[in-house]
Amino acid sequence: MKAKEFIREFRDIDPADDPNAGMDQEFKQDPIFHQLGKILDSRGNPNPLDTVITDDGKKFKVTFKQATVLRRLLTTPSVKPNIKANFTKDLQQSQTLEKYLQADDMVELFLSTYNPEKTEPSPYTKYEN
Repeated sequence: MKAKEFIREFRDIDPADDPNAGMDQEFKQDPIFHQLGKILDSRGNPNPLDTVITDDGKKFKVTFKQATVLRRLLTTPSVKPNIKANFTKDLQQSQTLEKYLQADDMVELFLSTYNPEKTEPSPYTKYEN
């Protein structure tokens, strides 16, 4: 089967199979979530990654600890998805990312900026509030 035939036959693939489903297609750079993940994944490498690029083209050095905190804020189950989506979009911009990287307490900055309403924790997680 040739590639064009494959595309014609499987054009209506389930969106759940799309790895980019739910990602904002307006991002000019790789999503910050993925860039932070690459920093975390490269920690044991001889030359670990330590920079991210925002949508406006600015590069920022990010420590392992900063990447960990930002990823946790982006994935926490105690914040509603629409707030996490807004936070993700905001982190793509240099002004917001710079503010978080310079903050003494990123969690406090997040809480004061987005004032998230707590959601009920999932009964499937082992963490409690």
